[in-house]
Formats: sequence, C-alpha cells, structure tokens
Amino acid sequence: MSSVKLFSVFINQTMYRSFFELNPYLWPYECTGIDNRGDNLGLPALYNRVISQHLEGDCWLFFVHEDLEIRQSLRSILALDPGHVYGTFGVRMQDNYPVAYGEHTCSNKDGSEAVQVGLPITDVVQVSSLDCQSVLVHTSLLRQFPELRFDENLTFDLYAEDFSMQAQFHYGLAVCVFPLAFQHFSKGRVTERYHRGLAYLAEKFPNEAIPGSCSFIGGNAAVLEKNFQYDISANPAKN
Repeated sequence: MSSVKLFSVFINQTMYRSFFELNPYLWPYECTGIDNRGDNLGLPALYNRVISQHLEGDCWLFFVHEDLEIRQSLRSILALDPGHVYGTFGVRMQDNYPVAYGEHTCSNKDGSEAVQVGLPITDVVQVSSLDCQSVLVHTSLLRQFPELRFDENLTFDLYAEDFSMQAQFHYGLAVCVFPLAFQHFSKGRVTERYHRGLAYLAEKFPNEAIPGSCSFIGGNAAVLEKNFQYDISANPAKN
C-alpha cells in the first residue's frame, strides 16, 4: 500500500504542534511542518518543492493548512483512486447554484463562532473546485502529468482552485472530495490579493468558469453570476 505523507506550512508553531505533532490520529503517518515565518514564501512554491522531492516514490502527498485539525484516521485514503485529485472541501454547480461538499466545523482561530459548513458525505464526491485548506494527490499522478503543478504566480489564495482547473481542463482528471472529520480554525477573508488572483485566472482560463468557495472563477464567471451572487461573511463588502 502507498503511504500518506502530510505537509503543513506554518507561521503559528503552537497551532501546528497541537494539530499535527500532538494529534494522535496522525501519529501513524509522516508529518512535516514547513516553517514559513522567516521566508513567507507562497504556498505553491513550497508545495512544488515538496513534489519535486518525492516524485521517485509512490505515496499520497497531503497538503494541509496549519489551522485544520483532523479528527479521524486517514486509513480511508489508502483505498482512494490515485488517478484523481482530492481535497476535504469543494464546490460544484447544481441547478444553477454552487453547492459545497465536505461537512466540517468552521470557526475563528480561537474556536469561537463555530458553524457547520458544507453538505455531509459518506463517499467520494466529484466537485469542480477544491478549497485551499487541503489538497491530496498521489505521486504517480504527478509523474504521469509533469506539468500539473501549483501555479507559483499565486501565493496564498486560489492555488487549489487553479490546480482543480488544470486537472479538469488540461488533463481530463476528476477532482473530488473525500469524507473526513475535521475543524477548520479559519473563516477566511476576501482580500485585494484574492481579487488579483481572480483576474489572473480569468486570463489563464478565458473560456471556463467554475464555482469556488468564495466566488466564481475563470473568464466566463459572469455567465454563472447571472443566476447567482455570492453573499458570504468572508467578503468584507458584505459587512
């Protein structure tokens, strides 16, 4: 069986230690914390570095945000199809509306104002986009598609959505959410950096549009916006 290797880029060492090093659900797996406090590099650059260091072996690479606390075993990953791209939370269109899958608890950093987000799933569900909170991909797939990598023109936003679009539109791969119990200690914030990323992806994928966690993404986003307008707390324009 292929192994599972977790990687979390952190700037909060206490949070990383609590959610990864001291998390008994993760003790059977190899966890690597990447201290980004000094360099403050974009996550795509760091993730691509991890990929290049692990391509020779067969394993699952699980890129997880430092503020995501996993609350069950990862044994189910070993039964997943290595020919797909996965995450723990994703969105797809249903009846002209974006619908999120991968129910979990979402809260502030201190655990306050916790809410349940996403529809519950008991099996793998195909989606259009993954949230950046986590991305799971097998090295055999990355060897098969050497151009499928994280876009280093993006830094901290939208890189998982871009990875999802590459997988689907360039390589015909399925993007999926797998069941996992977890809490995400971040409600996120739509910033100017996010909007710059949207403009970049509109140019990169001029004829495509997918639903994301916070907005539609791609050059044809306006077509989807005719039927639905995002209204989320992460967008400061709402408040």
